[in-house]
Amino acid sequence: MSGPEHTPADEVRALRAAARALHKELLGAVQRRFEKLHRRVEGPGELLELAAHDPLFEWLKPLSERLVELEELDVDAVAREQAAALRAGFGRLLDADGEFAAVYRVYLQSEPDVVIAHAELRRALRGALPRSSDS
Repeated sequence: MSGPEHTPADEVRALRAAARALHKELLGAVQRRFEKLHRRVEGPGELLELAAHDPLFEWLKPLSERLVELEELDVDAVAREQAAALRAGFGRLLDADGEFAAVYRVYLQSEPDVVIAHAELRRALRGALPRSSDS
C-alpha cells in the first residue's frame, strides 16, 4: 500500500461504513434494553417502528439523521472540503454536551461492541480508511 493518497469519496465511504456500524451496535444495545424493560421486539419492522417512535430510542435520532444524510450523498461527487465538513459534523455530535452525548457515553461504558465501532468511527473522522478491506 502506498501513502495516504485516498480521495474524498474514499473518506466518505469509510465514514459511512463506520457510522453504519456504530448505529447498528447502538440500535442493538437499545433494543436489548427495551426488551429487558418491556418485552421482546418481534422483528426488524417492529424495531424500525420503535426507533422512530419510542422514547427509549429518541436520543439516537441525531445519529440516525446524520447517517441518512450520508446514505443519500453521491459520494463520488463529494469535494475534499465537504468530506471534512461531514467528518467534523459527526465529531461535534460525538463530543457535544447534550442528551445524545450523555446517553452515548453510558453505552460506551457498558457495551464492548459499541467501543469497537466508536474506535472505527474515530479513525474515519480523522480521514483514515478502514483497517481491513471487508467493508
